[in-house]
Amino acid sequence: MYHWNKYKGLLLLTLLIFMFFILSGMAFAAEEEAEKSYGFLSLLPPLVAIVLCFLTKQVLASLFIGIWVGATILTGWNPIGGVTKTLGYLVENTADSWNATILLFDFVIGGLIGLIYLSGGAQAFVKSITDKVKSARGGQFTAWLFGLIIFFDDYANTAIVGNAFMPVTDKLGISREKFSYIVDSTAAPVASIALISTWVGYEVGLIGDAIEGTSVSLTPYTIFLQSIPYRFYSIFAIILVLAIALSQRDYGPMLKAEHRTRTTGKVFADGATPLSGGSKLKVLEDV
Repeated sequence: MYHWNKYKGLLLLTLLIFMFFILSGMAFAAEEEAEKSYGFLSLLPPLVAIVLCFLTKQVLASLFIGIWVGATILTGWNPIGGVTKTLGYLVENTADSWNATILLFDFVIGGLIGLIYLSGGAQAFVKSITDKVKSARGGQFTAWLFGLIIFFDDYANTAIVGNAFMPVTDKLGISREKFSYIVDSTAAPVASIALISTWVGYEVGLIGDAIEGTSVSLTPYTIFLQSIPYRFYSIFAIILVLAIALSQRDYGPMLKAEHRTRTTGKVFADGATPLSGGSKLKVLEDV
C-alpha cells in the first residue's frame, strides 16, 4: 500500500499524458509538419518536467522525460520517434566541441575540488578562522563569508562550506535549517555572478547560441558581464543572508527552528532526517 501511494501520482500523470497524446495526435494527424503551430503545447514539456520533479524528486529523470515529451510532439506524436529524437539531441549536444569543452572544464574543476576537500586543506583553512568565532552571529557571518570565497562552483561551495562549518554551527547553537539556508543562498547565487565558475562556461555557451546569426557584435562573455547588475535574485539573496546573519532577526519557520535550537539544544527537528549522504572517501586529518 505504501509503494502504491508513493507512485500513484506518477502513474496517474503518465496515464493522463498518454491519453493527451492520443487525443492530440488524432486532432493533428492530418496536418503537415511545416504547417503546425503548437501554441500552448510548447508549454507541455516544461510543465511535465516540473510536475515530475515534485512527484518523484528525481530531477534528471524528470528533465529527460520532459525532453522526450517535446521530441514526441515534434515527431508527430510518435513516442518511439520521440525516444530516437531525444537520444539524437543528447548525442549532438555532447559531441559539440564547445559543450565538450564545458564538460571537460567541469570535470577538471570537480577533480580539483575533490582533491582540495579530501586532502583536508579546506577544513584546515576553515578551522583556523572558526576557532576565533564565539557567537551565533559570528558563525553565520563567517559561513556567509566563506560562501562568497568559494565561488567557482555551487556544488563545491555546498560540499566544502557545508561539511566544514557544520560542526561549528552545531556548537554555536545554530539550527540546521538556518545553516542550510545560508549555504544554499551563497552557493548558486555566488557561482552565477562570479567572473570565473563552472556556471560561466555554460551561460556563455547559451548566450553564444542565442546571438548566433544576429547583428550583435559583442562577445558572449561581454554580454554575460553586462548582465551581472541585473541578476536581482542572486544579488538580493546574498544581501538578505548577510542582513539576517548580522541582525539575528528571523521569521516564519526559520524563527521556530532557531527558537527550538536555542531553547532545547536540538539542531534538528524531531523526526527530521538529514539528506546529506555518507561517503566512502574520508577526509585526511592532521595534515
